[in-house]
Amino acid sequence: MTTPPIICQSSDIHGHENFPMGCAFSPDGTCLLTATASDGKFRLYDTPFQRLDNLQKIEQDLGDNDREDKDENHSIDKSTATGPQHDDIKDETATTPCSHNEIQDHTQQDYPWKASLTSHQGGPPPSASSASYSWYPLMTSSSPLTSLYATCRGNSMPIHLIDAYTSQLRASYRPYNGVDELEGPTVIEFSPDGSRIYGTGFKTDRTIAVFDTAIPGREGRIMRLGKTRRSSDGQKGIPSAMAFAKSSGGDNNGPSNVFALGTYSPGSIYIYDDRMATPAGTIVLHGGLAVVGHGKAFARKKRRFEHTDNDNDADDGGENLFSSARVNWFQSRARGGITQLTWAPPTSNNPYVLYSASRRSNAVLSWDVRALSGLDLDGDAGNSRKRSGGASRTICGLQSFARDGDTNQRLEFDLDTNGNRMFVGSGSSEGMVKVYDVNTGKLDDEFKVVDGGGDAVNGVSFIPHPFGMNDGDGLLAVAVGSRHFYEEDLSDNESEREDVPRNPGFLQLYEIKR
Repeated sequence: MTTPPIICQSSDIHGHENFPMGCAFSPDGTCLLTATASDGKFRLYDTPFQRLDNLQKIEQDLGDNDREDKDENHSIDKSTATGPQHDDIKDETATTPCSHNEIQDHTQQDYPWKASLTSHQGGPPPSASSASYSWYPLMTSSSPLTSLYATCRGNSMPIHLIDAYTSQLRASYRPYNGVDELEGPTVIEFSPDGSRIYGTGFKTDRTIAVFDTAIPGREGRIMRLGKTRRSSDGQKGIPSAMAFAKSSGGDNNGPSNVFALGTYSPGSIYIYDDRMATPAGTIVLHGGLAVVGHGKAFARKKRRFEHTDNDNDADDGGENLFSSARVNWFQSRARGGITQLTWAPPTSNNPYVLYSASRRSNAVLSWDVRALSGLDLDGDAGNSRKRSGGASRTICGLQSFARDGDTNQRLEFDLDTNGNRMFVGSGSSEGMVKVYDVNTGKLDDEFKVVDGGGDAVNGVSFIPHPFGMNDGDGLLAVAVGSRHFYEEDLSDNESEREDVPRNPGFLQLYEIKR
């Protein structure tokens, strides 16, 4: 286990059970956005480029001194050195302080990494509310007009578009439910080209509110996941996660209408395409592909996985049994409720992979969307069985990446630029970050963030290193914190339990080298 150097740690998060809920670097990597739990603030931290530059110079100086020491040692006349003297010289060179250790000492010095801006639009939220935020995908700090991020908190609060330069409100988007009441979403996402804002996670209905970014207000369109709230068609559950597939060019410079949507219990993942010729109004999303299904459709899909009688029963019975067990394992890990969805980058080896994390799940899962089993909601299972020669094709779960996820809290993960490594946050019993090789599924490295446990690593975010010399070098932001609940103890005094100190959460910035 190799702990990378710590660049800095936040010093401005205070208060009882106040901790960052996830974190996200801006698209250009110049700042870091997070939301804190108890005070309801959205905090914007500047990436400490000056500090990184100073640490790079320290590393170079230490490396030059190390090389000079080695040159002096090698210049000693070995012919006149006796055995013990030679051993002493060898020991001295072997115990020369490593530049990594000295850099670590420099990073441990007091560095006031504080939020440059905070946003408190809409007032403090209820203690049980969640916060969602999303960067404008075309954001660059050199263009103030694009320096934006969107926020939402659920309840009766609209979607806010915040200026990342001034922390002022740029625009508001107000979704209304079926009884004409303002209802705030709990999940928010931009389209890859930034032209649309999607809000979902409403408690009253299975809908997605879509707004034109250039047109604030209540004018937008509503996409329904079913004809009615209680109808048996469509995707069930409260939407909890959303992710758009990026353009094949690798940049967010073109329209993309394909997105994945995950829901809470019963957990499900569907893939949609919202390209329709219908004018603004109510749209029912039909024909979605189910990665993880549920309800009547899922029961029908499960019947398709059952063993069918054919002439090759004796030959492929073991294979079908293994395939069915694999499907059941992947489905069970995702049924607790989806908390995060992420597509593989377009530059990865397989850009058609979808990654998902679930509530109270001990693994992050990857799915190959090129090999889905399909819905067959219109009774087309027989035709598909004929086309496949009588055999059913299961959902293709590719890899699983283990973690400690025995918590209802959202635990995030992130991929590097090329999609070759995955950084996974773990629960309070471990308090560490795990680094996986995405291609092989093997654990490459792990490092401890919280000593002694007690707090979860609930958020991670990766960007390429601004001064990195090697491909794969980068900066990793880590969000630490969780809610603590007292166990019932009749012998304890209630006033004494309230006085028990709890350390607030914090953000840390690590330097990752390949």
